[in-house]
Amino acid sequence: MILNTVLQKRSVRRLLYISGVIAILLLLWPLPYTQTTVRKGPESSRDHLQAIKNETLGVQKIFAINLPSRLDKRDNLVLGSSISDFHIDWIDGVNPEELNPKSFPYNWNRDHKPTEYAARRAHMNGMQRIVSERLGSAIIMEDDVDWDVTIKTQLQSFALAVRALQGADQKATASPYGDDWDILWLGHCGVQCQTDVPFFLSPHDPSVLPPHHFLPYWRDPPPIEIPSHTRLACTISDAVCSIVYAVSYRGAQKILSALSVNPGDLAQKIDIGAQFDVSLGRMCGNGYLQCFAAFPSLTGGYHAAGPSSKASDIHDENEDIHPASSHGVMYSTMLNINRILSGDNTVVANWEDAAIPTVNPANISMVGGAMHMLGGEEEGMYTLAAVNP
Repeated sequence: MILNTVLQKRSVRRLLYISGVIAILLLLWPLPYTQTTVRKGPESSRDHLQAIKNETLGVQKIFAINLPSRLDKRDNLVLGSSISDFHIDWIDGVNPEELNPKSFPYNWNRDHKPTEYAARRAHMNGMQRIVSERLGSAIIMEDDVDWDVTIKTQLQSFALAVRALQGADQKATASPYGDDWDILWLGHCGVQCQTDVPFFLSPHDPSVLPPHHFLPYWRDPPPIEIPSHTRLACTISDAVCSIVYAVSYRGAQKILSALSVNPGDLAQKIDIGAQFDVSLGRMCGNGYLQCFAAFPSLTGGYHAAGPSSKASDIHDENEDIHPASSHGVMYSTMLNINRILSGDNTVVANWEDAAIPTVNPANISMVGGAMHMLGGEEEGMYTLAAVNP
């Protein structure tokens, strides 16, 4: 009896001691709502971004549109992509003479050049490939494109931004770019951002051009002040020039339907009898497609040495001779090919007034940033959340 009483008292004391320790730990342990607003998702979501370092830049395939007769441009892309360690498949460009007049959509604007419809048809052939091969997503580029030597790092930073805009920055998704998109407009000559939804600013990016070296943009700039060396990612309401874009399987299906198979009421709502890039921008603005873009453009263009007429297969150019040139990127892959092949660890900027004229690409890392929102005239821009890489 006495022994049982002693054991009971010891059990009570032990229980009180354990309860006290737990109470102290709960007081000292940081509660969820006391943490900062800086987001950093679980390792699995950040690991997803590593897929962008693969040979298809985080999508299933990369296609380049190229006329079979322009083997010179194919040389450029084969060598440039090998230097940047990604692989290109080909979509043959279309000559107007090859087109059966019956293939034109009923609402095509006949005032446009035959070469413009041929270019649109080549992009539509790309949509057809994606749908036919059941590709989850693909990148389509035109054959006069140039990109930064840090393109994979740039795309990781962009993916971090568009994941946040989709609310997927802390989730594992099928694509490193998130799952809720139809078009990622990577190379353009002008975009318009939606101003009633959040946008993302990624500061301290050495690959961002000074504004006076931007491409000749054909759309008004975003209605916010963007600091130097900062890239913006936003949901877009319009864009022009289909230099480089990623398209999801769902997006390719919808584009194929809207521009060829069953335009229906969409033809009147968006006037989609235009050039491919113009129609694509209108479908983004109408809400038919969910579209995101980077500003300034992530990619630019390359003109090989020789007459200006070498540059375009759509528009007529003169025969003035000029040296090789690149525009729209900071550290041109095409202009740095010989340095890279010689084993040099550094590349040279396109512009003498670059903040870092010469750089080792290995020293440029993915950058994070923050989501922002525009308030009223007096409120200006305010920050929603920071997102770290």
